[in-house]
Amino acid sequence: MKIWDKLSQVNLENKEKYMKIYSDIVKKIQNNVFPINVGETEKEDYYIVVEANRMNSYFIHIVPKQVWALFKEMQKKAPNEILGFSVMAGKYNNKEVRVSCFGVQCSFLGKSLFEAGHNKK
Repeated sequence: MKIWDKLSQVNLENKEKYMKIYSDIVKKIQNNVFPINVGETEKEDYYIVVEANRMNSYFIHIVPKQVWALFKEMQKKAPNEILGFSVMAGKYNNKEVRVSCFGVQCSFLGKSLFEAGHNKK
C-alpha cells in the first residue's frame, strides 16, 4: 500500500479535539502569539512539530500520537512535499507559516476554522 493511501484511510478518534487545537494555533499565529520554535514538542496525546523549511515555509503540524509513526515515515519519504491539508496563517522571518493537522480530513479542518470565526475580517 502506498503511503498516501495509508493516510487517506486514517480514521482518528476524537477529531473534534484536534480540530480545536488546529483552529487555536491558527488564531495564535495570526495574532503573533504562537512561538515558532523548530523541533518536536510532546503533549499528552499529540505532538506539535515545527519545521523551518518545508516548501520554503515554516510548517506547524499537529500530529496525534495515533498517527505518529505514519507522519515520521512520510516526513522521510516526502521531504519536499506538503503532508496534507494546510493553511497559511501568517509570516515569520519573511517566510509563510502554514499549519496542518496530520490525519484529519480537510473538510473537518476547514469547518473548524469557520466555526472559530477565522473567516471574519
